[in-house]
Amino acid sequence: MATEQYFIIVPDLPSAPRLAVRPKHFAKISQESPTSLPRTLFGGAYLSSQPTPEATSTPEKWPFAGSSLVLELPAGSGEGAVKEWLKNDPYSTGGVWDWENARIFKFKAGVSNVKELSTGGAAAVATASGDGETEA
Repeated sequence: MATEQYFIIVPDLPSAPRLAVRPKHFAKISQESPTSLPRTLFGGAYLSSQPTPEATSTPEKWPFAGSSLVLELPAGSGEGAVKEWLKNDPYSTGGVWDWENARIFKFKAGVSNVKELSTGGAAAVATASGDGETEA
């Protein structure tokens, strides 16, 4: 099946309840299969600054500013389908993402090294990445 990919940068709303909503967001992403579309190829938080070494394994202390991700959809879906996906993600419905101000770029991945993420809390995320810094 032909596909198209989009690189997305989506800011958080002020005082976003990111960590409270994160399990619902991860649950949605974890239900995507390698053959389902749309699907998230990668995603993670962007920060306003790097966490201090003592805060690296404590997401509650991270200065979250938004997320970036690559979404793959069936060919011909277009940016409207991307916006619909963003609008319906738990991070948007839960008051985390300012999805209306997302920046959406046409994209084509050249390299992929997929790691499976758990829908669990920070400890499960740390286990998935091995360094405690994986976040979507």
